[in-house]
Amino acid sequence: MFQKNTTFGIYLISLRVLLKNRKYLYFILFTLFYPPIVIINRIFLFLDFILVPQFEKAKVEKPIFIMGVNRSGTTFFHKMLSKSNKFSTSTTWDLILPSISLRKFFSFFYNLLSYLKIDKIEKKNKGHEVKLSNVEEDEMLLFIHKLDSLWVTNHLVPWLKFDSLTKELSKTLYIDSKRNNIRNMRSMLFCKDFFRRQSYLNKGKPHLSKSNPFIFKLDTILKVFPDAKFVFLVRDPIEVIPSYFSLQKNVKFGNLLSENESNEYRKESYKEIIRWYKETEIAKGKLNKNQYMTLTYPEIKNDLKKSIYKFFKFSNIKISKKYEKEIDSFINKKYQKKHHNNSIEDFGFSKNEIVKDFDFVYQEYSL
Repeated sequence: MFQKNTTFGIYLISLRVLLKNRKYLYFILFTLFYPPIVIINRIFLFLDFILVPQFEKAKVEKPIFIMGVNRSGTTFFHKMLSKSNKFSTSTTWDLILPSISLRKFFSFFYNLLSYLKIDKIEKKNKGHEVKLSNVEEDEMLLFIHKLDSLWVTNHLVPWLKFDSLTKELSKTLYIDSKRNNIRNMRSMLFCKDFFRRQSYLNKGKPHLSKSNPFIFKLDTILKVFPDAKFVFLVRDPIEVIPSYFSLQKNVKFGNLLSENESNEYRKESYKEIIRWYKETEIAKGKLNKNQYMTLTYPEIKNDLKKSIYKFFKFSNIKISKKYEKEIDSFINKKYQKKHHNNSIEDFGFSKNEIVKDFDFVYQEYSL
């Protein structure tokens, strides 16, 4: 009998919930396509040891994890830093096909999709463009290949978050706990194995990982990557919450929710966001002062160059003249927002309520 917090266990639970909520098309698609994706990837990950044995010699030293509640500027900051070419990062294509040999096998397909310009999974006007060639967050690795991710309950099968069968279970699936020790360790070792492949392909550069929900696995990360460093980005909850829910409303699966389901989803997600902010403060207490840095959204928005310099100093990596010019060029461009966020009130919350519930955040930061 498979345990509920294994990949196969979450797969079966998700199917059950999709069926219960009459999402028959997604039930069929998930039933038919997910197992082959996992099996094929596992086979080729094994074949890498035979076909590309050199990757095993690559080292994963001092990886840097960028974390923050979704909609805190982590995607922008991560992509901006990746342009420096000083780090090993992951594209969407890498994360979908973590095997080096499998990527080579499907390289023609990748080039064809890019040539035909049909390589976008999600459009930018939805809040976050997802494109095969774009640098993406490593959370996708665990989401696709392990179903050990907050994305499962937030995006793929949002009914898990409030369904009576899974409501309580969904709160504990991805977090560090005695119950999840083995699963979380296997997931993080899976990440390390992937980071090693990326390090090999990127000539030993330190891995820069944007993995927001990894904050809930910090203890496991420190066991697998004891020399890791962390960058915590913090944004005003009053700005985060409407942006968070606007994104959820626009993504492919989120817009399948009924009004009542959306309200239930938001109630649970609101509690989760509170836990997310609290977990960041707990994390700071577990780390040495030289092991993490904190940047607020206003710092990045008002002085991007200073924030980037602060990051490079923290990372002990020299910034290049070419990248300095690229930063200046970007700053001189006028940024145009590509999507619209609803107001807090549109989602059934008030500013007074948020200020009260997130009092610990406002006491810690000038937002």
